[in-house]
Amino acid sequence: MKDFSILPEFLQKALHRLGITTPTPIQAQAIEPALQGRDVLGTAQTGTGKTFAFLLPILTRMEKEEGGSALVLSPTRELAQQTYEALRDLVEKDPRFTAVLVIGGDNIDRQITKLAKRPRFIIATPGRVIDHMKRKTIDLSDVRYFVLDETDRMLDMGFRDDIQTIAYILPEEGKQTLLFSATMPKEITSLAAQYLKDPVRVQIGSVTSTVDLVSQEIICLGVREKLPQLIHELKTRKGSILVFVRTKHGADRLAKQLKMYGIKANALHGDLRQNRRQQVMDSFRDGMLPVLVATDVAARGIDVPHIGHVINYDLPQCPEDYIHRIGRTGRAGSVGCAVSFIAGDEDKWREISEVAQFSTPVKLVEKTIDPLPTPKFIAQEEGRGRSRGRTLGGHRRQEEREENPPARQENYKPRVILATDTLVVSSAKKQTPRKPRRPARPQPAQSPKQEQSHFGGHHITRVGASKRALKKQRDMAARQNKKEVSKKGLKSLVKKAFSKLFGRKTKK
Repeated sequence: MKDFSILPEFLQKALHRLGITTPTPIQAQAIEPALQGRDVLGTAQTGTGKTFAFLLPILTRMEKEEGGSALVLSPTRELAQQTYEALRDLVEKDPRFTAVLVIGGDNIDRQITKLAKRPRFIIATPGRVIDHMKRKTIDLSDVRYFVLDETDRMLDMGFRDDIQTIAYILPEEGKQTLLFSATMPKEITSLAAQYLKDPVRVQIGSVTSTVDLVSQEIICLGVREKLPQLIHELKTRKGSILVFVRTKHGADRLAKQLKMYGIKANALHGDLRQNRRQQVMDSFRDGMLPVLVATDVAARGIDVPHIGHVINYDLPQCPEDYIHRIGRTGRAGSVGCAVSFIAGDEDKWREISEVAQFSTPVKLVEKTIDPLPTPKFIAQEEGRGRSRGRTLGGHRRQEEREENPPARQENYKPRVILATDTLVVSSAKKQTPRKPRRPARPQPAQSPKQEQSHFGGHHITRVGASKRALKKQRDMAARQNKKEVSKKGLKSLVKKAFSKLFGRKTKK
């Protein structure tokens, strides 16, 4: 297929509106057999247009049919959201192609309401589909198109059992299955043999090679040199930058550190709520957020064409994830750059080199360690309230107050004095108290428990304990009185009973 002329007119207009005139290699080889109703097993690198490769033939066949729906499973919320938006771009508000996004972190009651209207497209993550199946709020009996997108990633994330559970309840007859993956391990081959019937094999390029348009660099340095080197890279490179780390906690910590040093950054990982993840992704996609710190959950779910650089702050645990990470840049024919920090994990980089089969040479770059700049402001996330607890800004304001103390009036006298239990106030310069308008009353003799001290011309008297201590003493006294009352009552009851049984009987 050299062009989109075999597609219906409404799809050709939509593609023209989106500026897409020529199919990508995966689209050219997968759309035609999918239009014939055959199962497709497709492998291609990330960013090659696999989403339209299965949406376009499904929409073409749905236009000619009445009823039937499509179930599209994606490994992450971001990838499902990306597929949903791609479908919306193609059909806009066409009532024939209703769709619902079924992902975790979203309002499940709203999803139940939309599923009750029997939409034609269900774009979901496996875990949330299982939740709806347990609630009996999803009907998959009329699914005619079953799509497994980024299947290798779903298996890596442990969704194999969920996929089998979902596929078991789907109708066997009249169902077309389309399986797409970036790599082809043995698990994918066995899964395809289980669910695909005589599939058409479509393979674009090497499933283990990296993107040719991405220049790759490595920097060997120490663990403590990673942060200064990262700040140097972020300040010398232009465009949107995606920084990958290994853990969720590491993503939050690194984003806060970057903001402390004046770099606008936010974290993206699986523990964020869906609305927060969407907010971060929208700001990064719109160019308002120049640096995004993410875990591997974003390696498959980010489709931002203007990402110019990918920095592997931590090397991935799985060598195959390196391909998906650097595939976030160099998309749609653009040129990108990938930088990897190697800090004592040369063995892991050796495994990545064996799996990735680099088609272009990797450049070794000398480290440039600049001294860390002075922290500028409080580290807090975009869109969040003020940070609590001890912050850098609080310390800085305290230092400013110590350097430039506020000017006090010469005869300044405090109106309110807060004291602790053992208040001992000494005054270097005692002031004479003002003369009272009325004659002073004679002061009663102080008890030994009282202390009297002088501060700024004010006499302060504290009796023994603070409010909390006094309340505690009152509570203890009340409990003691209650016990004594109960004891006296018990004694009186026993005395009355004893006298009634063994006391003298009066003669009548």
